[in-house]
Amino acid sequence: MLETTKSITLTGKSTVNNQVVANFTANVYNDDAGSDTFNTFIANKELYDANKKEVRKDTQDFQNLVYDAQDEIASSAAKTTDKETE
Repeated sequence: MLETTKSITLTGKSTVNNQVVANFTANVYNDDAGSDTFNTFIANKELYDANKKEVRKDTQDFQNLVYDAQDEIASSAAKTTDKETE
């Protein structure tokens, strides 16, 4: 029997004046694969401190992408479960 796991990996970065201020990573798994992760790494503290509002907006925008990926995984898992019970 074939068993599969679906996951989505997201990466992003927040930039100011073409300089990376923060990097974002997230992994979203289906229910059986593990816990979702979301990480933010501040690459340039001075720019971060001077541009917190913009970087926090980017962080929230990235978090929204993670939510979308979680919804996609959940929807996909539900469709797979429905097909298995037919």
